[in-house]
Amino acid sequence: MSFLCLSAFDRWACTSQSTRIRQLSSIRVARRVFPIPFILWSFVNVPLLVYSDLVPTTLACWFTNDLFMRIGILFLSPILTVLLPLIVLILFGLLTYRNIHCVTHVRQQPNQNRLSNWEQQMKRMMLIQTLLSIFCTLPRAIFVVYTIFTIDESVTRSFDQLYIILLVDSITVSIISVNFASSFYIFLLSSLRLRQMIRMYLKRLFNLRHNRVGPTNILLTAPALTARQTTRVIGQSMVENERF
Repeated sequence: MSFLCLSAFDRWACTSQSTRIRQLSSIRVARRVFPIPFILWSFVNVPLLVYSDLVPTTLACWFTNDLFMRIGILFLSPILTVLLPLIVLILFGLLTYRNIHCVTHVRQQPNQNRLSNWEQQMKRMMLIQTLLSIFCTLPRAIFVVYTIFTIDESVTRSFDQLYIILLVDSITVSIISVNFASSFYIFLLSSLRLRQMIRMYLKRLFNLRHNRVGPTNILLTAPALTARQTTRVIGQSMVENERF
């Protein structure tokens, strides 16, 4: 989710009309920002190694400290992993859509109402990806909110209730994981140019080119010959044709 948010920020920066903001979409900035998610989530997950352990009754890993359990359930899980990435994706998706719309409005002529293919593809891809990110993240957000409001009832739950909650937890995690593979398929379905490029590279990879065979004139392709050598070559060709 962190890299999805960074990619959403990059799309907003590269489509901005401001030169200063567009400079943020560069390899130099990416190299500086790239270690930040690893450092952040390392500090976040270090306490989990200390305050989590295997619970024998449920055969699941859970918190062993009540204070850190409340911090993890009330702050770390809902804010950092669900709500904040969802807000960032929606915000930068809308900002990118507005940037493309502003560029389209500036480039349009008075009597021209149709958008270019590139602008249509960009709008379609941004809209579909933003909606898909929202739909994939909402089930997880609802489950996290439910967990927060029912945290006091976790002690009195039966084994069947715990197993149902764990099942819903796994399902919501699987649904939110669709975000990680959605970009490629959205771009593939929305962009005709990308489909043509993939088709071209696949043909090159599997050597699916059409071989073209054409006649070759020996007298034109061979180096310069004397009159006697030319007569000899023609005579040999006639003899070989008669034998054939």
